[in-house]
Amino acid sequence: MLPVSLTYDDLLRLFKYCGYVLLVLAGGILLARLPELREHPVKIIWQSVSTALAVPPLLIWGLSKLQWKHPKLAWLMGKRMVHGLWWGELRTEFKPTEGADPLPPIPIAFVVQQSYFFLTIQSYTPSLPARSTLEALVVEPRSAIAQLQYVFEMRRLQDAEDKLTTGYGDLRLMSGDKRLEGFYWTNSPTRGHISLDLVTRDFNGIDSFADAKKVYTELLKNKGTAVK
Repeated sequence: MLPVSLTYDDLLRLFKYCGYVLLVLAGGILLARLPELREHPVKIIWQSVSTALAVPPLLIWGLSKLQWKHPKLAWLMGKRMVHGLWWGELRTEFKPTEGADPLPPIPIAFVVQQSYFFLTIQSYTPSLPARSTLEALVVEPRSAIAQLQYVFEMRRLQDAEDKLTTGYGDLRLMSGDKRLEGFYWTNSPTRGHISLDLVTRDFNGIDSFADAKKVYTELLKNKGTAVK
């Protein structure tokens, strides 16, 4: 089972909206049964509230299943969007030898699955995939700055290796929620910089770097641009 990726503010917002829905539905049912209300007020109020109580669980279930890629819904619920295929580069500060130049930028893709409750990140480079084990989308209330923070792990099995590397990433969501940029750290220990641009909110069947690059390339070609 996936761990829930809700912040405290997300949870309070959900309770608030469920309360609004409950009040509106119960009020609507009471208005529809107004003639009966005068004769049996306690019974009708109880029945109306009981009926309305069945709707918030359905709302919660729907939000848990719905992909978080609809701007109007995200605005209404006050939860930012990171769902989608992201493409960019990773710049590591690792140097093969003392005094050597840093390695050239490495292309990287993020596949982010998001609903109101859940958030998972799968990253791909030409040589190694990684997956998140803990995620949070944190928004500072005064500045509205959003940070995608996650713990990740990657397992290297090439050349008879069996090495598990864990790390932490902290990326800022910017440019109209269409760019992620920030830093990562690992227990190697290494660190580096990641910058990503949103490619598409709609994606399916991406489970490798080649798949992500294919989708990225096709979308760029549709825009009359070639992949470098």
